Amino acid sequence: MHRILVIALFALTGCPTTTPDTQGTGTPTADPASMTKLGTQIDKADQRVAAGIAVASENADKPAVVRAELGVAASYLPKPDQIHIDYVRNRVARNNSEEYKRAEEAGRKLLAVIDANFAKAEQDAAKNKAALDNANKQITALKADLAQAKKDIVTYVCAGIGGLLAIGAVALLWFRQIVGAIACAIGAGSLLSFPSLVDTPWFLPSAAGLGAVCVLGVGVYLFHTSKPCQKPAEAPFPDAAPPSQGKGDV
Repeated sequence: MHRILVIALFALTGCPTTTPDTQGTGTPTADPASMTKLGTQIDKADQRVAAGIAVASENADKPAVVRAELGVAASYLPKPDQIHIDYVRNRVARNNSEEYKRAEEAGRKLLAVIDANFAKAEQDAAKNKAALDNANKQITALKADLAQAKKDIVTYVCAGIGGLLAIGAVALLWFRQIVGAIACAIGAGSLLSFPSLVDTPWFLPSAAGLGAVCVLGVGVYLFHTSKPCQKPAEAPFPDAAPPSQGKGDV
């Protein structure tokens, strides 16, 4: 009876729950270690019951011993319902030896079925645990790949923008735009080193500092390039003829 209840409990444990597993981890339908421990406890209880009944049979001529041992054996068993009590009382009333033989044979067969089902439940739990462990490992690997992909995207973007800023710095330096070249060089260096700071406590300060440097550099560059160019002063009266230096002039 105990084993039937345990197997039913395991079956109910394997039913889907109302809360889905959103973390990618879980537990098997029945942990093999827990089943082994529970099976050991059940076997111990069964052995105590069997031993108590055996000793009570050996002391059939001692009613006090029989009652005491049967009371101990009953403590390991669930309380029987009235239907089964009436069934056994009717069997005792009939007192048919053949009926008793058939009942004993049916009990042995049922016990064999229960033992086989329990052993199968233990095997299924072990297979389920192995499959779940493998699935959890795959989920962990996929999460790691996804995190690495995100880092790679940040790296590629920063490398691309940093490269463009480096090219811009060289171009501005070629045209002697020193302030803009320095700003682009600082931005390029910051972006190229930025991916290594992801997932560290320095990420947010570095992001804020990088943004401030870029904004400051662009602002300084725009301020520098927006200054009006000073044109050379033109001579007054550009159309007037220069004074003559000849001897014939009056």
